[in-house]
Amino acid sequence: MAVVERAHATKLPRTWSVTGAYILLDRPDALGRWGAYVGMAAPGTLSNRLREHLRARDHWYRAVLIRRNTDEPFHTSQAGWLEGHLYDLLAGKPHIRLHNGKRPQDLTLSAKDQAGMQTCVPPIITLLHAVSHHIDPDLAILSHSPHVDQIQPHHDPPSERPLAQAAPKRTGNERQPAKRYRSSITVLDLIQAGLVAPGAKLVANSSKHPGSAIIAADGWILYEGQRSRSLSTSANDLTGTSQNGWDFWKVETLNGWVKIGHLRHQLEQQRASDSQRP
Repeated sequence: MAVVERAHATKLPRTWSVTGAYILLDRPDALGRWGAYVGMAAPGTLSNRLREHLRARDHWYRAVLIRRNTDEPFHTSQAGWLEGHLYDLLAGKPHIRLHNGKRPQDLTLSAKDQAGMQTCVPPIITLLHAVSHHIDPDLAILSHSPHVDQIQPHHDPPSERPLAQAAPKRTGNERQPAKRYRSSITVLDLIQAGLVAPGAKLVANSSKHPGSAIIAADGWILYEGQRSRSLSTSANDLTGTSQNGWDFWKVETLNGWVKIGHLRHQLEQQRASDSQRP
């Protein structure tokens, strides 16, 4: 991969005259919002495509170029699959504007090749984050808000506070509603932390509902040809009932099969420990 400034787009070496994919990036604004154009290049044309976009598109200030080594370059179907996959990764994000008029058409690619191509995605996401183009909208906002830790909680002014009402008497026998546990950690976080491998297999943790799914490199879940962001969605599709996907699925790791919720808890503990270090 290479990050190329617009001013240097005409100075690429001949090694970039290959098949590949690319993302043209708009400069992020103060709230972390940015635009992008995703494309692919036919054999021998990646550097040419970038030069063409100097004339055709004036919105971008830098580009991310993706190719394989010159001994085993991408073929056209692989570059086309990557173009469509990157489009899907960015589409629908509230802080990202895609300049593509429509979704690129995927070229035919075997399931085996698709599994191999999935491994290309996490490094691209990591590179985008490194240059302040965050896929996660929460990260985008936080990275552009240096004083976010100084924001004070909002309180109603005294004149606008509702009158206090007498609380009902408690007998001590009432059951308190259970608080639903929520975590900010996603499956993609587990991949980027090295706890889950792209393409890892998920298996139902219940013998009543046998089934399996695959973790894609972008953190999405592949179940019976369908893609979903949520572990629970795929678990619901399998069982026909509402499920907590973090408890429902177990994943194959180097240490054997582990409930994926345990890996999330492990990453939470790791992050909490890191935050306490001086």
